[in-house]
Amino acid sequence: MPGRNLTAIGLACVLANAFSLSAQTRTVLVPRSGSIGSTPTRTSVPPPATLPKAASSPDSNPAVLPVGLPLRIQLDHRYRMRMGAPIAGKLIEPVYSGDHIVLPANIVVVGTISGWQPIAKGTRTWALLDGDVTPLKEPILTFNALRLPGGASLPLTANATERTADVVKMASAPKKQSLVGKAEAQIDAKKQSVEGVIHSSHKSDMALKFVYGQLPYHPQEIWAGTQFDAVLDQPLSVPNPQALKKFPATPPDGHLTPGTLDVRLQNTISSATDKVGDSVSAVLTQPYFNAKKTSVILPTGTSIVGVVTQAKPARALGRNGMLRFAFRQIKLPSGTLENMHGQMTAVEGASGQNLTVDSEGGAKANAGQGKYLAPLLLGVMAGHSLDADQSPIEAGVSSNGFGLVTRIAAFFVVTPTMTASFASYAVAKSITRRWLMPGHNVVFAKNTRMELSVADR
Repeated sequence: MPGRNLTAIGLACVLANAFSLSAQTRTVLVPRSGSIGSTPTRTSVPPPATLPKAASSPDSNPAVLPVGLPLRIQLDHRYRMRMGAPIAGKLIEPVYSGDHIVLPANIVVVGTISGWQPIAKGTRTWALLDGDVTPLKEPILTFNALRLPGGASLPLTANATERTADVVKMASAPKKQSLVGKAEAQIDAKKQSVEGVIHSSHKSDMALKFVYGQLPYHPQEIWAGTQFDAVLDQPLSVPNPQALKKFPATPPDGHLTPGTLDVRLQNTISSATDKVGDSVSAVLTQPYFNAKKTSVILPTGTSIVGVVTQAKPARALGRNGMLRFAFRQIKLPSGTLENMHGQMTAVEGASGQNLTVDSEGGAKANAGQGKYLAPLLLGVMAGHSLDADQSPIEAGVSSNGFGLVTRIAAFFVVTPTMTASFASYAVAKSITRRWLMPGHNVVFAKNTRMELSVADR
């Protein structure tokens, strides 16, 4: 009988820890196939897509990539956060100029760790409450060279910020569920998350990150699979052998063919600060062809103008924010404005926001996977911790709150009072974080990628 109790308590502890970590730490998300830009998921750097030999010819007309253009880069190895340490990653999205690719995906980009900055105060506070006294920092990377096919290097100057995110696609409105149904849905979601970790090419890094999350002090790493936006500080001249092979241009002339536009935001928008009527601007990241792909309707770099139509900030008691916007006009290269109706159908969103995109293009933050189940599991363990006959292992399992420190203390000093105190502290944190504090706002940072569906109106 005690063995069965111990097994049940152990299982509950694992689930509670999984939910707790998903709410408390930043998750390294491995890009999935089918996401915006069709991000690859391999860890080794494959050979870059082959450019024509003319790309290295000095007679080729260069394409000039402008200042401020972000290059999406993914690191495939783990790096210790040390000033000046060399790093390498690869482009995970092709870069277009006008109507064709000038930098294909998988080109290797090299640089250094040029500095770091403290994490946000709120994140730092919760880390301390979780027993992590490490002075957590966010890395600043500087990329200085592209390795072109054939071994040639192309110098560049680009500072990078982390932009690891999940891609959220439009979904139908969720059905109303009972509390039990919501708990079951969260269990299913967590199972899928665990399966994703098991099949991930970065599972060793994820396991190590989990261990670090249990320690009061630990080294700081830049994890494999982390993505960065490296923003060009200076114009970049790229060999462009297809400069004289451009597609013919056929501007929309008052009518834009229905389809999907790939864009990135040019300004940050948030449900916390933006109001109805505020402007939203984006720029096309890939050319928009006609149905037969024989001519270009909109070249890369075309500006798109929109407006916020609904904004609801996050509020206390775990109520989350909502943001809705629509794109109304296109600014053609000639300067002419064309009317359009563009609705968001997919967008990159930070994992902590738990975003969904509805059928009208609205983005809403949702409760985390552990909002209902985590406090329940932690409460069960807190109640069991009052048992005076519990073994040292049971005491270690029931103790939560400060990660590995409390578990070791409870294992060697088995007193129901101490174990119950740690367990109750964990319950209080979970309830405060998930039910009492303000919920998540919807925030889309500058350079966020999204897909827009163009309607025939």
